Amino acid sequence: MEPGLTDLKVARINEMKQCIESDAELFRAVQRRTDLSDVVPTVLDVLERDPLTSAGYFRGDLLRALIDLPAEFWRRDCVSFKRYQAVVRAGAIARRSLPSAERMAFWTDVEA
Repeated sequence: MEPGLTDLKVARINEMKQCIESDAELFRAVQRRTDLSDVVPTVLDVLERDPLTSAGYFRGDLLRALIDLPAEFWRRDCVSFKRYQAVVRAGAIARRSLPSAERMAFWTDVEA
């Protein structure tokens, strides 16, 4: 173990790594449009905690993946659509406090 790392810190670091991996998996599932009816509610759970959650590309990339879904998906799931609208609003507000370069990165195209 590195100097200065307690067991608690190591546990938190490992937990963060697991979250990043799972967020990355969610991102790829949304990008590939895999099992969206199961994946999207889970993504919304994550984004409701932090609308700028990153799957490893840029801050808010998970939200951006949802924004890129076709409108037809949201028409079929009104409950998720309402949650999505709230997350998009929260993400827009949160992005305002980011430096300009990070704000603009949100509109970058990402291929998983």
